[in-house]
Amino acid sequence: MSNRIPRDAYAIIIGAMKCGTTSLYSYLKKHPEICPASVKEPEFFSENQGHGVQVENYRNLWTFDDTVHKYALEASTGYTKYPSEQNVPKNILDYGISPKFIYIIRNPFDRISSHFNFMQKNKSWLLNITDTHLINTSNYFLQLEQYKRYFPLEDILILDFDELRDNPALVLKRTYGFLDLSHRYFPKKYKVKNITETKKHTLTDSDKEFVYNELKDGMANLYYTYGFEVRKWGFDI
Repeated sequence: MSNRIPRDAYAIIIGAMKCGTTSLYSYLKKHPEICPASVKEPEFFSENQGHGVQVENYRNLWTFDDTVHKYALEASTGYTKYPSEQNVPKNILDYGISPKFIYIIRNPFDRISSHFNFMQKNKSWLLNITDTHLINTSNYFLQLEQYKRYFPLEDILILDFDELRDNPALVLKRTYGFLDLSHRYFPKKYKVKNITETKKHTLTDSDKEFVYNELKDGMANLYYTYGFEVRKWGFDI
């Protein structure tokens, strides 16, 4: 047992924030061929996330046994917050590893509301519900384009939050296939972990119209480039 991990033996859930990353991580980390990080969300490759951990060597986040484990797993949602985080994919490439990336996406209007409400507990949070940062985090095509510059598309798996919520076993099967993991282990119980906000703020109709217009081109590109069905979210293609 050691922390010597092959460069292609990393799996990173890169977000999106408030899209079920904690749930998927909690399911995957119990798979016998997965070695979970000592901290779920280390944000090692981010530059502006205050909640990450400070370690000199990324590999020190795991106690990896190459006779048992196929992947070292972490989940940092700051990795898909471009342009607030501009250099994450390049930082990963420069570090010398070739991970498999898992990206969970959600109805962008719901994601923005959930993100906004989650941040209300932070007294320094001053952004409004239609701030560019929240919209950019829901511009999934924009986020994927940053990774496309440095990594092959076949190393990126896009998952649907709705499917994770409604049929988690099916999502796990897809993820196992992507990572070439054994199908012998599945959780006995599934529970989508999503903090319920006490003060519920939602997008108004005018807010939704604004967000729609900001995202419509990116959603069309997500549909045509990656085949993800965005029409269920109300986007005309």
